[in-house]
Amino acid sequence: MEAKRDVRRRLRRHRQRIPTSYRRRAERRLRAEALLAVRRLRTQRVAAYLDADGEVPTGALIAALRDHGVTPYLPALPRRERRMVFRRYDADTPLRPNRYGVPEPVPGATPAVPARALDVVLVPLVAFDPAGRRLGMGGGYYDATLAFLRHHPWHPPRVLGLAFASQQVPVLPSEDWDLPLAGVITERGYVSLPAKGPPVQEGA
Repeated sequence: MEAKRDVRRRLRRHRQRIPTSYRRRAERRLRAEALLAVRRLRTQRVAAYLDADGEVPTGALIAALRDHGVTPYLPALPRRERRMVFRRYDADTPLRPNRYGVPEPVPGATPAVPARALDVVLVPLVAFDPAGRRLGMGGGYYDATLAFLRHHPWHPPRVLGLAFASQQVPVLPSEDWDLPLAGVITERGYVSLPAKGPPVQEGA
């Protein structure tokens, strides 16, 4: 089987090469699908991310969440360990780049909450497969932060990927600590990823 780092490199290149024109069209559909999923789950606190490296755009989605009465949060990287906290992201929240150059809220600017206090976490990904496996950038931050869900899968938050439909692949390599996704929101609809059985495509 292809090494995980080689799979990541190859699929990351694919994500980066998705044409700008397609991204613009897909962004509107993704935003609508994400809002639909959030309303269906009756959430109040949703963690998202600020996109980089070809990830699904999130700026308009985060603004739309606020307009619908949902409080958005952004992940903040820790200095040493891998467990992140999530800081409320208001329209005027000051940001600073983290060690990877991705903007995150300045510490102390807004309240921070642990992952357990969130209803939904929208995560970026390089690729996903029908079994719910997620291939990230390799930092392991989401896996470490949400590790408690492996033992308490019924506990909030619900972890949903944001992806372009073309980022789905037949199978991905995985490790014991990889956290499976509950679902993925794409421009073609919501892909439910149950623990058993094939995925169910909704709104395709």
